[in-house]
Amino acid sequence: MNNVSNIVITGFMGTGKTTVGEIVAQKLNRRFVDMDQVIESRTGLTIPRIFAGYSERFFRAMEHGLAHELSMQSGLVIATGGGALVQEDLREMMGQYGAVICLNASNDDIVTRLKQTDDRPLAGDWERLLAERQDAYAQIPHQIDTSNKTPEEIAYEVIALTEQPVHVNTPDGDGYNIWVVRGALDNIDKHVERLGLEEHVVIISNDTVAPLYGEALKNKLPKADLIVVPDGEEHKNLDTISMLYDKMLEVGADRNTVLIALGGGVIGDTAGYVAATYMRGIKLIQIPTSLLSMVDSSVGGKVGVDLPQGKNLVGAFKQPEVVIIDVNTLNTLDELQWRCGMAEIIKHGLISNPELLDSNLWTKENATRLVRKAVQVKVDVVEIDPFEHGIRAHLNLGHTFGHAIEKVTNFGVSHGEAVGIGLMKAAILSHKLRMIDNDLVGQVESILKQIGLPTDIDLDPEEWYTAMSTDKKWKAGKSRFVLLKGLGEATIVEGLPKEDILGVL
Repeated sequence: MNNVSNIVITGFMGTGKTTVGEIVAQKLNRRFVDMDQVIESRTGLTIPRIFAGYSERFFRAMEHGLAHELSMQSGLVIATGGGALVQEDLREMMGQYGAVICLNASNDDIVTRLKQTDDRPLAGDWERLLAERQDAYAQIPHQIDTSNKTPEEIAYEVIALTEQPVHVNTPDGDGYNIWVVRGALDNIDKHVERLGLEEHVVIISNDTVAPLYGEALKNKLPKADLIVVPDGEEHKNLDTISMLYDKMLEVGADRNTVLIALGGGVIGDTAGYVAATYMRGIKLIQIPTSLLSMVDSSVGGKVGVDLPQGKNLVGAFKQPEVVIIDVNTLNTLDELQWRCGMAEIIKHGLISNPELLDSNLWTKENATRLVRKAVQVKVDVVEIDPFEHGIRAHLNLGHTFGHAIEKVTNFGVSHGEAVGIGLMKAAILSHKLRMIDNDLVGQVESILKQIGLPTDIDLDPEEWYTAMSTDKKWKAGKSRFVLLKGLGEATIVEGLPKEDILGVL
């Protein structure tokens, strides 16, 4: 994990440095500095007026001094002027104190963008300038082609290149970081003090994940104990919680112990509930190892266990100190679990970010970018609604149907497959209520089939409905569904007649 001091975004005029820089700063909870804007503020003049009234040489001198000043600071996202890092000494200095990324654009894109503004004093001779600066730009190690990409997409690439965490703002004001880094588990011993793991740590994992990663993680930490529980949703209950309390006491866990949840969603929820309640709460670190837990359960602070009557009926909100996502753990994930994670990613695409529905992203080779995009959807939602009083419920698209499937089949159907069926049913119900057209229903079905997820199941409709009626999201016995208003747009619909629901089941 490499938390660079500053992130410096440079490139030729019209490549989107300021727009992208502002997005990166917002997502990383950093201060944004546009060098041209600072110079304009300090002189009281626009850049064209500085060039006309003084000279380009005067402007470059101010730019040079400001670059030195900013390099002595840390935690910034800096957008330079197009010619700033053409100067070799500035390029080396800003690279020494931060990560420098050069944005590139096609000539056609540059022409289009330059036509949209008249505040670029050197725009009239842009082709000669670009040719002169190409060699200097090429010296910058990190390059991003901005062609046919949205500013959001470019911002994600900047963050990925610098291995920066996604920051989550929490109600207590502290917040936490989500690291998405290949090889994070292999290098965790280098960050023991930074992560607060130098004293007693308890790792809770299951008998599938522990042999793969649990023992190795324990051996990398100065003082750690490993507690292993059986794998499977059927063990996500109060009996397991009671056993874990006993084991925590046996290994001498106290209020200063840090608990690491190492595994998929069941481990994250179960260990998280232990962290929330043991000795009235101890520190928690989430290390999800399945695609589903990476993009869903490890983010947002919801933890808990099941009762015989339904899923997650006992729980709490417990924010982690940090979430560490090592996408290399996906290499040991079987195809079923990969598909299960994809169900949640498709859900995120349907309710918020349709870019996630691009099948080119659905590979383990693109896992870092895929996970970052999906995580950002959940982060954006939970920051607005941390305790699920409103928009956070949109993350439950397909889940009311899916949780009931799990209950009726006694978890014979995996969570991801159940959610896949739930997404299909939610789309069909949305169409029956004339909220979406039939084309979107067909698109949802096509995507699920392309991933290999089921779209229907042979269950008794009455039994399915009864199981849904105990869902914690229903209110005062009235049905409550998250449905689609359109692609990337969800809403909550309450009080539907039973016959309408049975018609879909």
